[in-house]
Amino acid sequence: MADKMDFSDILASTLHDTKNSLGLLFNNLEDIISGCRGQKCPACMEFYKLQYEIKRLNHSFIRLLSLYKAEKSQLAFNIDYHSIREVLEDAAVQHEALLNAKGIEIEINCSSSLFWAFDRNLIAGVLDNIINNCFRYTKEKVRISSFMTNGYLVIRIEDDGPGYPSSMLFNEDSNPQFEKGIDFRTGSTGLGIYFSVMVASLHVNNGRSGFISITNGGQLNGGVFSLYLP
Repeated sequence: MADKMDFSDILASTLHDTKNSLGLLFNNLEDIISGCRGQKCPACMEFYKLQYEIKRLNHSFIRLLSLYKAEKSQLAFNIDYHSIREVLEDAAVQHEALLNAKGIEIEINCSSSLFWAFDRNLIAGVLDNIINNCFRYTKEKVRISSFMTNGYLVIRIEDDGPGYPSSMLFNEDSNPQFEKGIDFRTGSTGLGIYFSVMVASLHVNNGRSGFISITNGGQLNGGVFSLYLP
């Protein structure tokens, strides 16, 4: 008799297949939107909303698979030097059409001479999740910036929305442990933030670990997400 598969392995395999199917659905919807946009279809905005929800689901599956691999010590972790400006521009391009459709502008403020060592795929996953959420909460502008402070590279995403709820706020001057919880009023599981904390903490240099900060205010008087990499 064949060995019985672990349920977590079955679930991970199912998530992987579903994620791929969602990717195909997202691309097909992109083709529909392109044609719809050219004909000034009144339903175009509804298609953008569907695209946002598909991408949100896809992000959830990617995070779950990453956490599963981390638990199994199978998560690929590849550190290399990258142009921060290029990484931020790539992240913005992925969401530009969706945000612009809602009248949201993306601004990038980062020197082209700034380079840092990190896992590009994992960091891109963190940025992708935060920027995608801006579609739901931002009014008119998203500001993505990067700079160095106290030996850390900081990547910051600010918006002019209502800000983060108090239950999600982190002290920017500390590195607190994030406790997962479910908010039944919003349906939030906290998985996105937990994933961000995990990715940040994987980056270690000279005995210092990466961390995140979540505050309100900033230059746009909305939510401020900051990722610190040593």
